[in-house]
Amino acid sequence: MSRAIQEFYRDNPLMVSSPFGGVSGINEELFAHVIAALKLPLQGAHILDVGCGRGYVGQIVQSYGGRYTGVDFLANGTGFPLAVGDAAHLPFRDASFDGVFCIDAFEHIPDGVAAAREFRRVLRDRGFMFLSAPNYGNVAGLVKWWCETLGYASKNTWAPFRRWQPQELEKLLTIRAVQSIYRQGGFARFHRIGHAPEAGLGLFPWIDHPRMPEAIQFRLQRLFSALGPVIVRVCPGASLHQFWKFEV
Repeated sequence: MSRAIQEFYRDNPLMVSSPFGGVSGINEELFAHVIAALKLPLQGAHILDVGCGRGYVGQIVQSYGGRYTGVDFLANGTGFPLAVGDAAHLPFRDASFDGVFCIDAFEHIPDGVAAAREFRRVLRDRGFMFLSAPNYGNVAGLVKWWCETLGYASKNTWAPFRRWQPQELEKLLTIRAVQSIYRQGGFARFHRIGHAPEAGLGLFPWIDHPRMPEAIQFRLQRLFSALGPVIVRVCPGASLHQFWKFEV
């Protein structure tokens, strides 16, 4: 993990953007929905959370009867076991965990294939991997490519949230790219769902443009809030985030 990424997210903790929260609170309702939809077996499972931040997922895992360990390049303890380490070189033995979580950190990992192989290495047989990551196989991805190609944003920095504030490393992930990476990492089966509230950001990223008037932004948010479930049901890839379950 590069020092620039460590320093950026240490100095800008609010830039860690996730639909699950983690800085100002936890979206427990969304967690419950995703755990049920993907059938994540947490009861009695030992879960490793890669890119755990402050370890906020620990209380969710614990509430489902699981055991939690977090790892990140910065240590900010919250009462759960947290280790300092790099996703591509995890400081754990082979087959140490029943499940691995990587929640909105994978796009910031320079070598995704190496990380996926590490996730597979530390998983026990019949283990699973839960991934939440942005998807740029939509209009937001076209805008990202256009802005970075034409120099309006530096490569791997543009993102459509937080008023288009640049990230230190925001890779252009797509559904196809994620599937390819995890196949190379040793995972054979996958299931994914979209995130209806973010259909607006995926299809019309200007909704959070810094020059978008708040009155119009509010109306667009209400429109996509109503249409989002239908859009994502028909085309899950329309939403900005995708939630994945990978199995070996």
